[in-house]
Amino acid sequence: MYPNTLIQTHVVINQFNMNRRNFIEKGIAAIAVYHAIARTASATAGHESKAGKRRIGIQLYSIRKSLPKDFSGSLKKLADIGYTSAEAYGWNGKSFLGKSLKETAAMLGDAGMQLTGTHCGTGLLPADVQSKEWDYWRISAHEMNEAGGKHLVQSWLPDKSLDGLKRLAAQFNTIGELCKKEGIKFGYHNHHAEFAKTEDQVILDVLLRHTDPALVFFQLDLGHAVNGGGDILAYLKKYPGRFLSWHASDFKTGKGYTEVGEGDVPYKELFKQAKSYGVESLIVEQETEGDIYASCKNDFIYLSQYSWTKIKR
Repeated sequence: MYPNTLIQTHVVINQFNMNRRNFIEKGIAAIAVYHAIARTASATAGHESKAGKRRIGIQLYSIRKSLPKDFSGSLKKLADIGYTSAEAYGWNGKSFLGKSLKETAAMLGDAGMQLTGTHCGTGLLPADVQSKEWDYWRISAHEMNEAGGKHLVQSWLPDKSLDGLKRLAAQFNTIGELCKKEGIKFGYHNHHAEFAKTEDQVILDVLLRHTDPALVFFQLDLGHAVNGGGDILAYLKKYPGRFLSWHASDFKTGKGYTEVGEGDVPYKELFKQAKSYGVESLIVEQETEGDIYASCKNDFIYLSQYSWTKIKR
């Protein structure tokens, strides 16, 4: 009986080794399949992430409290939300928070965003215009071009009289010519006061009528417009192609400024016609208190529902 038992034992051992090898081989194959799936999923996720990016920018004034304290970290927080571009503010002709426009653009690039332009912090062209005022615009236009940005934007009026507005409009045209030579655009950004009247004429209308569409565009701040009593849809229809940029903000009557989509700005109707209105850029400006990054994230999520915000490939 002993030989038979030995033979049976060898058979069992051989079967065990075969099963073990089969198990290991199948395990290795399974692991290979797992890694292949994981790589495919990762590549797909990366592709979807890239394809899912939105052309939603942000005005850095929104994070004006944290930005000077941690410039790079603040930009990364915005990029992590999904913002793909940013607009600077308070450019004085030499620096933005101690940085040149080139440096600002580079830091935005490191965070995964682009510099679109800047709001200008100058006492815009007094009645007795001096060469230094024109030099400011020449230098700023050149610096913006060198930084790869697209626009300079004036965001306040030093004179709201009718004659003053007409004079400023003429100066806007001249600034527009200076910017055009550098391959960028000059624009004007409204606040709520531009919807009031001066000598029975609406301030914003005076500027629109007396500026050259080929030289001056308007950046329509939607929340400020509602606060000022302006009919946004009517303005867009009356002046097609003039409002190339929208500042996405919101205002709730009786409450004040709020997160985008929580106020009285008719976003649903606006985005139905955004393409026909000729809008080129959408820039969030959040002016509420509290957790500003949470608000900026809510703004981004709300705006992302509209197909216009998808980056076209």
